[in-house]
Amino acid sequence: MIGMLPMDSTSTKSDVASEKQQPSLAGTEYKKTGYSLFVWLSDDKLECRCSYVPRSQGVMMTRDELRGYLAQAGVKEGVDDAAVDDFAIKAASGRELSMVLLASGLAPVAGVDGWISYSATPSITVNSSGGEENTSIDMHNVQTFINVLPNDEIGRIVPPEPGSAGRSITGQVIPPKAGKALNLKIGKNIRADDGGALLIATAAGRVSVSSGEISVEEEYIVSGDVNFRIGSIVFNGFVEIRGDVLDEFNISATKGIRVTGNVGICNLVSEGDITFCGMDGQGRGTVTCGGTIRSQFIHNCVIECTGDVIAEVEIHNSTIKTLGRIIINRGAVSGGTYEALGGIEAKKIGSPASVKTTLAVGVDYHDAAELERLFAELEKNQAQLAQAKSLQEIEELRAVKATLADSILAIRNKVDERSNPKINVKGMLYDNTLLSIGSISEVVKEQKDGPTSIIENTIEGGLRYLSMTSLDVKASDIELAFIRELKR
Repeated sequence: MIGMLPMDSTSTKSDVASEKQQPSLAGTEYKKTGYSLFVWLSDDKLECRCSYVPRSQGVMMTRDELRGYLAQAGVKEGVDDAAVDDFAIKAASGRELSMVLLASGLAPVAGVDGWISYSATPSITVNSSGGEENTSIDMHNVQTFINVLPNDEIGRIVPPEPGSAGRSITGQVIPPKAGKALNLKIGKNIRADDGGALLIATAAGRVSVSSGEISVEEEYIVSGDVNFRIGSIVFNGFVEIRGDVLDEFNISATKGIRVTGNVGICNLVSEGDITFCGMDGQGRGTVTCGGTIRSQFIHNCVIECTGDVIAEVEIHNSTIKTLGRIIINRGAVSGGTYEALGGIEAKKIGSPASVKTTLAVGVDYHDAAELERLFAELEKNQAQLAQAKSLQEIEELRAVKATLADSILAIRNKVDERSNPKINVKGMLYDNTLLSIGSISEVVKEQKDGPTSIIENTIEGGLRYLSMTSLDVKASDIELAFIRELKR
């Protein structure tokens, strides 16, 4: 308990006068014949610290005197009894003490401002591998997005908290700073349910908070290169890159991708159209597209596409499979393998150096892969039949053979309105080019001048080289005209 300031019964009038508080810039000094005590209270009244200077003459300060000085300074709460006892013992022994903490108040706890508790999680996180002592971090994956789909819960707006009051060492209540409500405008593609607290996406995209507004953006624009600063991108929307996509950075966007620059050894994936200036995949770059691909050039890439693959200048040394057409407007397709259900058109096919180039048109590449598997199974079945040792085994193998034959026939008889087994050469067709058109496969032995359209000759076998017509004109319609002419 804090006592009253004790009086020295032997002190003179001048001594008594010297005991009075001597205000100073930062605290109060109490002087006696034997010592000086400085009592300092912090501006927020949460701390009391004392300094002590003994003198060569006079009596040292006692514990009760110290408590009296604290009380006189206004200290009512938070006194550390152990610290006071220790201070008094050291003072009585004549030791000089400096700014020792003797009392502490309870600081107020500020309230928490309103905030958003996100339910959705980022699409990309930084990946690490290896043990704790040797961790490798893939810094290509540094970009984080909160991707959402329609009706996804984005998060909740958490109301502010009031905080808790504190108490000063002078016994006063210190009110807390109350939290502020979140000042947030609900932007496009978001609706607020549950009294405005629950945020729900109304469109696919990424959650964006900018200038006090939260929205779901259906486009993501990068004003520059995709590099270590941006990282790989996964986005439920349309991505536009106003620069290049550097090696080992990947982009996945549901609604489409546009790159104004070039693409390196990367993986591009989209259900929509993909456009880029050029791509040099060096044998490892891939594109998976649910729409149409447009570019200036494509080198050393592996591509699967649902729509057309269009290059303005050239396509070299790539593997392309598409359910649409492959079109090179001004240059050549050379080296590699190209399968297009809707036909192929280029100014030049193959190369003067006779680089092997394989073109297959009019067949769904999924079906081509299945046919290859079925024929392999059929060949295996034939070998097993040759080695069969019992009638039962022969009958079982023949049943398998019949099933395989039916499957092959079903694929070959399948009618696809997109199919156009036709190749257009506007300029030059070079030798060592394998053409697979319909059921015919031929290797070009010597170069041929264009312009020409190449289709299957269903009457005499082999291929027909005709005056070039647009890929919009179906090979089946052209061949039907020959059949009708023959019947006249």
